[in-house]
Amino acid sequence: MRVRSTCRMPVSRATVTILLGILFGFSITYYLTALKSLTNPIICGPEQQIGGFDYLDVISQRADADVFTRSQSLPGHRRGLILVAIMTAAKYVDTRAYNVWKTWAQHIPGRVLIFVAEGTESVHEDMPLIRLKGVDDTYPPQKKSFAMVKWLAENMADEYDWFLRADDDLYIRGEELALFLRSVDSSKAHIIGQAGLGNSAEYGLLALGSTDNYCMGGPGIVMSRDTLLKVSPHLESCLQHMLTSHEDVELGRCIRKHVGVACTWNYEMQKLFHNNQSAIKESYAKNMKELKDAITLHPIKDPAVMRKVHLRNREIKLREARAKRSLLSSELSTAKAQTLVRMTPNRTNDLTPWEYINNNKILFCADRVNCPRHTVDLSIRTEMADTITQLFDEFNTNARQRGRVLQFQSLQYGYMRVEPTKGVDYVLDMLLWFKKFRPPNRTTISVRRHAYVQQTFGKLRSLSEGVFRSNMRANSTLIEDPTLHMIMPLRGRAAIFARFAQHLKSICARGGDDLAVSLTIVLYSSEDEMENRETIEMLRASFIPVTVIEMGDVSFSRGVALMRGAETLPANALLFFTDVDMLFTCDALKRIKSNTILNAQIYFPIVFSEFSHESWSENDKLLADAFHYGRGRGYFRHFGYGLAAMYKADLMDVGGFDTKIEGWGKEDVDLFEKAIKNGRLRVIRVPEPGLVHIYHPIHCDENMPTAQKDMCHGSKAASLASIDTLVEQIAQYT
Repeated sequence: MRVRSTCRMPVSRATVTILLGILFGFSITYYLTALKSLTNPIICGPEQQIGGFDYLDVISQRADADVFTRSQSLPGHRRGLILVAIMTAAKYVDTRAYNVWKTWAQHIPGRVLIFVAEGTESVHEDMPLIRLKGVDDTYPPQKKSFAMVKWLAENMADEYDWFLRADDDLYIRGEELALFLRSVDSSKAHIIGQAGLGNSAEYGLLALGSTDNYCMGGPGIVMSRDTLLKVSPHLESCLQHMLTSHEDVELGRCIRKHVGVACTWNYEMQKLFHNNQSAIKESYAKNMKELKDAITLHPIKDPAVMRKVHLRNREIKLREARAKRSLLSSELSTAKAQTLVRMTPNRTNDLTPWEYINNNKILFCADRVNCPRHTVDLSIRTEMADTITQLFDEFNTNARQRGRVLQFQSLQYGYMRVEPTKGVDYVLDMLLWFKKFRPPNRTTISVRRHAYVQQTFGKLRSLSEGVFRSNMRANSTLIEDPTLHMIMPLRGRAAIFARFAQHLKSICARGGDDLAVSLTIVLYSSEDEMENRETIEMLRASFIPVTVIEMGDVSFSRGVALMRGAETLPANALLFFTDVDMLFTCDALKRIKSNTILNAQIYFPIVFSEFSHESWSENDKLLADAFHYGRGRGYFRHFGYGLAAMYKADLMDVGGFDTKIEGWGKEDVDLFEKAIKNGRLRVIRVPEPGLVHIYHPIHCDENMPTAQKDMCHGSKAASLASIDTLVEQIAQYT
């Protein structure tokens, strides 16, 4: 039996006609498109067309045209990751803003622009300044902030996915910012930063709704491209209807109203976009523990602190790169197995002793003086803290997946040794918290663990002196003067000056063409002034350039005299501040030139100072010259900073000598402390055997200020005799 289906799909004539029309239309479109691509000429060079779009049309569009239209004019155009827009004022453009430009701005994975008021000028032509028309430096900068955001929307919205609004006292870690932003969908509307509701005095007075907030401007505000485009048409209206004077509050209100998004409510943002509100003037100057976990740090108003933070950040990145390289090297098939014995000693002297640290407070060492010590060196404490932090970061790499975390409590004790060609070894006994945070097994246990840690040094790298100096002076525009300009104050002491002059004459005679020396004498009136002038003429007859600065019959001040001498020389002059009691070798002067680098490095040599000749042994008295260094003959004056070498530009940069200090002492200590606090210049401090201070009796005026008098008496006592000689004298009476 055959069964015939009685179910049929009725198809009308109109439906068939529509389907055939659609098919015919697609076919005609396809063939016409193919034919057009065959007839279009291929043009090479600047007039090349791609996909039917003429780039000349895109370029000719006005900057204030519809940004969405302009962004669609570049087919396949790939936008950059981020543009950082920095607001600054005319009084800070050459200080704070320039330091930002020369530090972290060079490591942003995108572009940095600096926005200033109309008419603002800078001495630094390399800075990318955007002058906002019709905007001044009025504070609070509501108009400047809104004008900057408007400019970004009209000129840069088709170029970048993200936009960060920043102040000139903000530090940004570019690599961490890029890593964070690449984890967020940039096609959606976002405003990211540290959410705020106002301080305790402002809370409830900012006209914020129960679900409203704003991104604090200080730590930086990140906006996605979509947010920027949507808020741009409403910025002028928002500026005219502000409810407070805070530009970050009003920008957040405008975005909330017209874009529909609020600042990120997330506790972690307090660490990522860190804002230090406790001590603004000292923010991050001493403690930078927040740097490692942060993307931005605010506020940093001192340019020297900005450079210090930047240097610390680059150290962290370098350490991470070296750790990664070490890890990858250990995975090679040719890698050696890890062991605590990195060097096998061949002799007893080759064995490197371990140092024992008790509870991070007392240091017991085997090869140093003054041990045990009740205070561990700051360098050791800092390095161990960094090592422990890195160790626990590695422990907790997959903490979220494992459901547990380890937290450091305290160091019970530890061993440490330095293998000079290999690295540092640690054996650490620690108390730590072991926490499980997944239910139902949540628990916290205090445990004690032993850790064996190796810190490997990088490969040795040698540089020529020329390359090293060039690298150190990368940002300098001055050319170093090859002449060593010695500056010496002088009052009386004709016989001592004659000895100094005769010694300088003999040194210059055998110094060679690579040692050019000049002498600037700051001369005070005295009874034997004529003898000093005769000695000066003798030096000039020996073809040694000598300049005399007349001080007349005024109170002696070493700081005033040295500054007067420095003022007569150009900014690129190499200055060497010395005293008439000094003798020096030709090699010492060459080392002074080598160790002093313009705009980069200054040199405070530690001189060898003779004891009183009456305390010398008979053998010491028979030695022909001053350049011998026995324990009973003298000592290296570690507490003296009177002799210093630096370029004049660097002297002025650190603040120069304190000219208010009169008489003997303290001006050198003051200059050394200024150099250390400066932060931009590296200070070299090293014993210099080629500089010898000849003993002379020291007279301490009882009318001196107390601090100077105490220093004078201390120097006088230290210069009388060695401890060995004093012990021998005491032994005669016991």
